[in-house]
Amino acid sequence: MRLLLKSALAGSVVAFLLLLLLHWPTRDSDSELNLAMAFALAPFPLSMVAALLARLPAWPVVGLVAPFAMLAVVFIQPDYDSWVSDGNLSLYLSIAVPAATGFVLTALLCALLFGKTAGSPAVDAAKGDTVV
Repeated sequence: MRLLLKSALAGSVVAFLLLLLLHWPTRDSDSELNLAMAFALAPFPLSMVAALLARLPAWPVVGLVAPFAMLAVVFIQPDYDSWVSDGNLSLYLSIAVPAATGFVLTALLCALLFGKTAGSPAVDAAKGDTVV
């Protein structure tokens, strides 16, 4: 359970930072193009740092694969315009939901593939550590 919580928190931090980047002020079309390129490339370093700071198992793989999982979730997510009345909230959901979901799916997949369940109560109990 700790793995899911840590990965969801890391994905939420990445989503928050991407939303902050989205509101960066632009003054002309060149700065808008630069912002679009930064927004497209920002998930890679952000996810690497978030996976490292969250101490996810196999964090380099999670940090590298999570942006691709985010991109995959972007294409399969529903249209939020029919669910919410505010257009900005729909935009925020279309950025935040893939970031958090992509991180959770990638961390789960890496934990299953590599057999690392860091923070699992069963593994901690087997080591003799106290589970609080």
